[in-house]
Amino acid sequence: MRASTGASDARRDIERSYRENRRGLLAWARRHAPDLETAEDILQDAFIKAIAKADALSLVDDIAAWIFTSMRNRLADLFRSEGARRRAGAVDVPAELIEEVVAEAGYDPQDSLVRDEALAALAVAIEALPPAQREVLRAQALEGKTFRELAATSGESIDTLMARKRYAIRKLAAALEYWIDLD
Repeated sequence: MRASTGASDARRDIERSYRENRRGLLAWARRHAPDLETAEDILQDAFIKAIAKADALSLVDDIAAWIFTSMRNRLADLFRSEGARRRAGAVDVPAELIEEVVAEAGYDPQDSLVRDEALAALAVAIEALPPAQREVLRAQALEGKTFRELAATSGESIDTLMARKRYAIRKLAAALEYWIDLD
């Protein structure tokens, strides 16, 4: 009897959490998912998973935090899937770029767990960069163009392009720190 009361209380807490946090959680998912449909799916999956585990969640103090963690983990799984990454327009991130960002964030670039987490985080964070920084980063770090080639085609100075890449690396490192701190 008591277990079902705990589960029904948990279901009510989950439903209340959905009503109170749906907008914020969906906004977060929209910033990180490749499209609105995927963001909505991630949110719905997290709440369905929570309802399915209502018995176990009756012991959880912060349902919204549990749901957020479930969404974040689902998004990481999504970007680890090669097919989904291709459909989302993600590009393969070279090991050198991952190591540069990981080191800038203050982590050990040789730690394979950090590198795996970094790949998932970077795929999302690159898309969130300001366009000028994203273009320089893609052209220089992902496509292998030199700063001289970029300067010749863009009309920007090499110093400006190098600064944009440096700012991009810092922003990616900050995103990586945030991503890893959520674990």
